[in-house]
Amino acid sequence: MLKIKKYSSISRYIFLSSILLVLSLIIDAQTSVIKNKVIKRVPTEANQGVAVDENYYYAISNIKIAKYDKTTDKLIATWQADTNKKAFEHFKHMNSGTVIDGKLYVTHSRYNSDPNFNTIEIWNVKGKLLNHEKTISMPRKHGSLTWIDKHPDGSWWMCFAVYGKGVNKNTKLVKYQYKNKEFVELKNWYFPNEVIKNWGDMSCSGGSWGPDKKLYTTGHDHAKAFVLEVDENDKLKFVRAESNVGFYGQAIAWDRFAEQPTLWGIVKRKFITATVILEK
Repeated sequence: MLKIKKYSSISRYIFLSSILLVLSLIIDAQTSVIKNKVIKRVPTEANQGVAVDENYYYAISNIKIAKYDKTTDKLIATWQADTNKKAFEHFKHMNSGTVIDGKLYVTHSRYNSDPNFNTIEIWNVKGKLLNHEKTISMPRKHGSLTWIDKHPDGSWWMCFAVYGKGVNKNTKLVKYQYKNKEFVELKNWYFPNEVIKNWGDMSCSGGSWGPDKKLYTTGHDHAKAFVLEVDENDKLKFVRAESNVGFYGQAIAWDRFAEQPTLWGIVKRKFITATVILEK
């Protein structure tokens, strides 16, 4: 009887310890979500997304970009496509942007009238400039180009969306090398089912490589970021969904000059937001 009683006491201790461990993990998980904090929310008419560099942020709409000072939110410059001019007559639907070495790279498509017509538009944004410099046409191949970003290893990544429930699974993430003034395709992936099921009839609208070397992506109108990684077997895998991000889908951009890991986004035609996303 004494042995049974001793065994019972140990079992109860192990059971209670297990319960406490599970509770602590749940609390930690909840706390990690709560810690995401919106630190900036400014009114905007932008309906597509936002790009950001050291001193400025860029509100992106279909054929218009507005450049603002990050500290004062003062409007610095605007650019709008004059579609009556030959050089800009193709402009219809800009999507996302990323700033690399003083150049703003913005994805553009003619969805839905011509879903496979895609260009990358480039601006000189050094100092207070916002000068359009170049148009790069992309092959009519994968779908509608929604976002572009450069990986720390020097490779370029783009997303080509296919719209419609049941067929948006054909949306592709494509890796490129920029060589001889053109983008050369290296590899492509389909998105994980855990992400696709959140798109509804839409697709992937935004993407940006985070400071944790993971890829943060957005759908069309969800208040979430879907975090992905390419594993050691070169497979694109779902990591987690990041909530309390301050934005609702559309194009996003990591601030690579901020002291804290800060992810920018938009609430369509309402706000540009900046949110501190703590490492999970």
